[in-house]
Amino acid sequence: MLRLFHYLVNNIREHFMLYVILWSLLAIMDVIYILFF
Repeated sequence: MLRLFHYLVNNIREHFMLYVILWSLLAIMDVIYILFF
């Protein structure tokens, strides 16, 4: 049970990092688009 919990927590943490990176890239592209176009 504890092992499963740790596995889920690690998965959520890694996917959360991926989501944060992707959303920050989208936000940067939005800012560049607003500033230069």
